[in-house]
Amino acid sequence: MTNDLKLDSALKLKKMVRNKQSLEFSEIENLLENSEVITNILAEPFRTDTFTGLRKLEFLLTELSEIPYFERLDQVQTMLETLHTHVSFEEGFSLTGKQEGILACHNALCTILFLRAGKKNWAEKGIQWIISYFPFTKNEPSDWHGKDLFHRFGGCVGKSPCYDGLVKSIKALSEYAAKYGDFPGLQAKLDKGIASLLKHRVIFHEMNDEYLYDDLITLFYPYPYRTNIIEALTVLKAEDQLDRVECHQAIDYLKEKQSVNGYWQAEKVFMKSSWMPFDPIKKPGAWITDEIEWLLSGQ
Repeated sequence: MTNDLKLDSALKLKKMVRNKQSLEFSEIENLLENSEVITNILAEPFRTDTFTGLRKLEFLLTELSEIPYFERLDQVQTMLETLHTHVSFEEGFSLTGKQEGILACHNALCTILFLRAGKKNWAEKGIQWIISYFPFTKNEPSDWHGKDLFHRFGGCVGKSPCYDGLVKSIKALSEYAAKYGDFPGLQAKLDKGIASLLKHRVIFHEMNDEYLYDDLITLFYPYPYRTNIIEALTVLKAEDQLDRVECHQAIDYLKEKQSVNGYWQAEKVFMKSSWMPFDPIKKPGAWITDEIEWLLSGQ
């Protein structure tokens, strides 16, 4: 369906990789270098001396990590090194300048983008933190000693884990396993996480048919610190769970959001000063349509 829209060269590359097309290094390089999306992201300034500055760097790299071979760009390697230098602590990743400031969503975002960039040793620090400290179920205790996890921005951990942190942490475990295989304690933790998503039927409260929160059913791509229905279903697709009955209502909801012209539209941008939209808001979007078409293929 995206054939009717102008495709950025980076999206063309993503489609080719998904279709398992054979590509020469020069072709990859050309598609990366001619991408307006990549050019716009790389032109954005950022700071490293504040939480919001590091968050912007994290967000820019998170967006770039949706594009295959993004790590081949020299400027991206510099950005990765800069982020790692400022967020890596003895355990996990923190944007606050101290280990006690770790938040589940940002630890997972850093872990995922490091994984996608091939930084296995870096990513394993975030993987270990998820396995050791982030609860995946209600009323599950955490041995983490940093107060920000429990209090900042309302807390990532209360009676229930923050759903944003939950989905992204499960995604990090899933992507690590797919790329590198097993890690001590990973599979059991991943299984627990998938079970939790299914208990929620992806987007609902466990005990009723009310949506967990509005942003969860809001369409946007890529994904910042917030998760949504697309990202959650993508995680379940990666784990071969989309045929489960618990996913059917969420899949139907996503299908109903398709416009009469066959496209999907991005409905929101988070942190506009730190985020470069791939698609125009509330207009037919090539990137988000491609992502959802891939997600729903076979459904």
